[in-house]
Amino acid sequence: MNDTAFFWLNSVRLATILLTLLLAWVTYRSHLLLKEFQPPFNLLLSPPESLLRLLLVGLCLGLAWLSGLPAARFGLLSPQPLQSIGLGLGVGLVGQVTVNGLTYWAIQRFGRKIYSPLVIRNILPRRPAEWVWVALAFGPAVAMEELLFRSLWLGLFQELIPLPLLIGATSLLFGLMHQPQGLLGVITAGGLNILLCLLFAGTGELLPPLTAHYVINLLQIVAASRQREWLENYEYH
Repeated sequence: MNDTAFFWLNSVRLATILLTLLLAWVTYRSHLLLKEFQPPFNLLLSPPESLLRLLLVGLCLGLAWLSGLPAARFGLLSPQPLQSIGLGLGVGLVGQVTVNGLTYWAIQRFGRKIYSPLVIRNILPRRPAEWVWVALAFGPAVAMEELLFRSLWLGLFQELIPLPLLIGATSLLFGLMHQPQGLLGVITAGGLNILLCLLFAGTGELLPPLTAHYVINLLQIVAASRQREWLENYEYH
């Protein structure tokens, strides 16, 4: 690798770290804001936030390109996409059923303070017509997280950090970014990150974990919509 290529690769690594820290800070500030202000609209459908997610997807893809590494390194190639999607669907379904069961068990075992419904309350569809838009909005949201935590982190740092340590570190970061959902949200998000990283590492593709992540998020909304009254009356302080 020549000096120019080495420079760009390290610059992309630094940009990935800074982007992750920025998103973590924004998430934390949003959490504080939600404690004081309940928006009269669905947060997931906010046009500025939707545009920002699309820009971040483009930024992540741009960083992968600027690194000079092959697309396969970031899992961007999928020789058998239907098979990869099917695998992701299966993993996502099992993952969501498991998380849903563990969530109710943990709340009963440790009390309501372990979980905060602030986020889920503010992204639930408020009218039947919103379901289509929510399903579409999850696309760039999930793609951004997968490109950052799977493609960029695992693709860029696997030569510098042993894979188990790298998966552990990204899972800790991913979990902490779900702090607005309480301690339970941190733990479950971190655990799911491990699962998605293993899926990425095992297949060498981004499509399976991306599909699984999307299915988990969408089914979480479906399950929450069936418990809307319970969530509205949930006391977690």
